Amino acid sequence: MTTTTKYINGLQVPSDQHFPPPKPDLSIYQPPKSKVAQFFWRRWMWFEATFVFSMLEPWEKVMLLMMAFIFTSLFFTGMIKYFPPHVTLMRRRAMYYLLGQEGDEYLLWQWLGIGAGNALRTEL
Repeated sequence: MTTTTKYINGLQVPSDQHFPPPKPDLSIYQPPKSKVAQFFWRRWMWFEATFVFSMLEPWEKVMLLMMAFIFTSLFFTGMIKYFPPHVTLMRRRAMYYLLGQEGDEYLLWQWLGIGAGNALRTEL
């Protein structure tokens, strides 16, 4: 039985020798065949590499992603439930500071030249 040799990076390696699979198994980092799956795989690899998730164990990834989901959902819940009333309150306070009276928006509209005055200028 003859063995042929080839050179890899200057090292003589027998070509008929079968090497064991690398440890750890890196098969999850191989791109999939489908274009759609490849698109999502690239996005996941970018996410893991950017936030160094590839160094974590699976249970740590799940824990961090759950915490991120919880904090994000709390933030958006606050934005949806509490931000619109806060904007209304801030608008009323701004009216008070600008005009000296709270809640009388018609004075601001009159001062800006919009509102009831424009209705009189329009033709019927």
